[in-house]
Amino acid sequence: MAESSNKPRIRFRVRRGSRLVRAVLIAAVSLSVVAIVVLSISLRAALREQADLRQQAADLEEENSRLEEKIDALGSVDGVAQIAQDELGLVDPDTIIIETSGD
Repeated sequence: MAESSNKPRIRFRVRRGSRLVRAVLIAAVSLSVVAIVVLSISLRAALREQADLRQQAADLEEENSRLEEKIDALGSVDGVAQIAQDELGLVDPDTIIIETSGD
């Protein structure tokens, strides 16, 4: 014979939630969806800004390379003469300049 147990049986009843609980759950889900959309938009904007900054960095690296070449050219006589001619309009004293009229 099986011994009867004096332990009480536990029964769970699933009751329909109240309207307040439903409203709170709907509000929580709605706010979560809105938060996800806002975060998604923010992420896209940040990625666009990152791409722009990477392009700016690449442009600055290119300009830096040009300036480094210019600095290297300063070390030679020809480089100094070229910069003086290009940027200052100076010419070698042995150079003869012939100007023509625009007529």
